[in-house]
Amino acid sequence: MTHPAIRLSITVALTALLVAPGCKKAQDAAVETAIERATGAKVEKDGDTMTIKTEQGEVKVATAEDGGTVAMPADFPKDVYLPADNKLASAMDMAGMQMLNMTTPQELARVSADIEKSMQGQGWKREMAMQAGDGSTLMYSKDNRQVVYQMLKADEGGTQLAVRTGTNS
Repeated sequence: MTHPAIRLSITVALTALLVAPGCKKAQDAAVETAIERATGAKVEKDGDTMTIKTEQGEVKVATAEDGGTVAMPADFPKDVYLPADNKLASAMDMAGMQMLNMTTPQELARVSADIEKSMQGQGWKREMAMQAGDGSTLMYSKDNRQVVYQMLKADEGGTQLAVRTGTNS
């Protein structure tokens, strides 16, 4: 398991990578440098995938060029609902925790309703539902696993969706 301070540093740097506008190559270089300085970890880049190697393990992050998509991780759980019509902007795997960031043209209320119906239909128990402004959060558990959905109304219409899944700690 990655040390909490290292996880936080990596998460902050990766968040900057995923949301900051501008030149992708400059962003990548800045994020790589920030991660290496903050954590002492080695960062390797291969196409759209960045691998951060620490003594505790690896963190893999794939991010799309402007308007592009990345491939769905092969080991993403099949019983976790994702909208069929989505554009996957990034995928991260950190010590067994996976996080996807995507957009879908579906309205937030529909995405939320589809998540609820699908997850409960597959045996997941809703642990939390919260709405605030133009966004909402849903959390589910099943066996020793947890899934958190964070949704925001997208500026251009549709929904921005972040999905985090992993084991309960």
